[in-house]
Amino acid sequence: MSNQDLANFPTGEFAAFSTTKMANFLPYNRNTTLAMVKAFFGGDYGKKADVINDRLVVLGSEGWAPVDYGKIIARFVNKKYKIIDVDYYQRNFNAPIIDEQGQGIH
Repeated sequence: MSNQDLANFPTGEFAAFSTTKMANFLPYNRNTTLAMVKAFFGGDYGKKADVINDRLVVLGSEGWAPVDYGKIIARFVNKKYKIIDVDYYQRNFNAPIIDEQGQGIH
């Protein structure tokens, strides 16, 4: 998946609704900074997410997994994380909640 797959998403963290719950998302690409990652994970950084050998890894329901560029990290209300792609997002969530400038809000 290329960065182009995230072209229609905000550049920072954003929120969206599924059919039952709200979740927060972080589109991950070459422009995602460590500060953005730390802000997204908050106190979970170092516990459920970390950078190992210059690669972001996330602890999800299937164990630790590296995050590739062009993926989206989902944080659900139960504080669980999942690495998803654009197709998964579009099947399961509504449009991103954004501000007037098209930036993600949460």
